Amino acid sequence: MFTNLVNGFRYGVLAPCLIVFALSGCILYMAHEVSGPSPQPKPEPPKPSGTLLQPQLRIGISPDYVPLAYKDPTFGLSGVEVDFANQLGKGLGKTIVFVETPFPDLIQALLEERIDIVMSGMSITNERAKLVSFTDPYARIGQMALVRAKDRSTFPNVQSFSKLTSKIGFVQMTTGEMAAKAFFPEATLAPQPTVDDGIAALRKGEIQVFIHDAPTVWRIAGNPNEKELEGLYWPLTKEPLAWAVRKDDEPLRFALNRELEQWRLNGSLKQILSRWVTLRIW
Repeated sequence: MFTNLVNGFRYGVLAPCLIVFALSGCILYMAHEVSGPSPQPKPEPPKPSGTLLQPQLRIGISPDYVPLAYKDPTFGLSGVEVDFANQLGKGLGKTIVFVETPFPDLIQALLEERIDIVMSGMSITNERAKLVSFTDPYARIGQMALVRAKDRSTFPNVQSFSKLTSKIGFVQMTTGEMAAKAFFPEATLAPQPTVDDGIAALRKGEIQVFIHDAPTVWRIAGNPNEKELEGLYWPLTKEPLAWAVRKDDEPLRFALNRELEQWRLNGSLKQILSRWVTLRIW
């Protein structure tokens, strides 16, 4: 979420509830007359072309993934990716236009030039990387399991997953599906259309486990009013989240990475992530 990818895990989009994703400290080493090769110069930015010459950026977003991208009844489009996009607009001097698109259709929309960037909690997978170019990751998450509280004792460790023969839920065409197949080899796979459908099926007892990304599990199980469901905070995958652009749009990718690096240095990246995922230190 903190479990739909083109089809690999977005959600499925991204460690224990209080896992630390700490910013790296910087240590400056000083030495006298240290010999060695000269540092390589930074690559020259590619000449602006294509999308960077346009006055607006069309952001492909699937607003069904709290807290990364969703629709608030009062405020409309909200979440980590929305804040990121608006920040990019300021940094690059572009008007941001959100194009709501079902998650499985985002990459195709990008390839058909109906959008310029995918910003929707998409994880980097080998399959996707064959079709699009990804920026540097802005966060790393993983798939986790959500179960009914009364069934918690059935799962003392990750190894217990391999013995389960009942139904396992996941959102179709996500990395959650990949994790379900890998960790529950004896179980009956029960794909769910959406996250909400999967959670509802779990509450009704139609499935015994629901697999989705960490933000979803944190959001549900971390709710102090939640009594029926519990999270199993074992990361089943390691998934970097990033933005996708067309492979021939390298100047745009370079500009996005440059903005992302500035956010890391000035603290904006951590500030935005921490605003939306309060259970985790990024």
